[in-house]
Amino acid sequence: MVIMDFKAPAGFGPPRHVHRKDDEIFLVKRGHIALWTPLHCGTAGPGDLVALPAGLAHAWRACDEEAVEMEIITSPGEFETFFHDIVERDLTLRDVEELTDVASMAGMDILGPPLTAEEADIIFSAGRVY
Repeated sequence: MVIMDFKAPAGFGPPRHVHRKDDEIFLVKRGHIALWTPLHCGTAGPGDLVALPAGLAHAWRACDEEAVEMEIITSPGEFETFFHDIVERDLTLRDVEELTDVASMAGMDILGPPLTAEEADIIFSAGRVY
């Protein structure tokens, strides 16, 4: 199991992806996120807990003008190497091919681009809590 304190700037969101073996739980501490899965879209804010089982494609985006802070728990923890390898290789968002390789080695498949601001606005305006 891996527990991370994760901070992301306003407007940030990872690409659409799926964890092959890891369940993922978000505990939102600050800010709001729009969350997409093929089954359901919704929002989460401070105090909300989001559980995403292994194999469920998902993406999220920080919605407010403020940063988002979440505690992220993955289990059993295959994802653990992902951030370490990004730092070790000094990768940025422009290093798409290498990031995709690092993700794959960490048990994650990249499926598509991050949520756009427009997609996040649609999800947020629907007012459904995830």
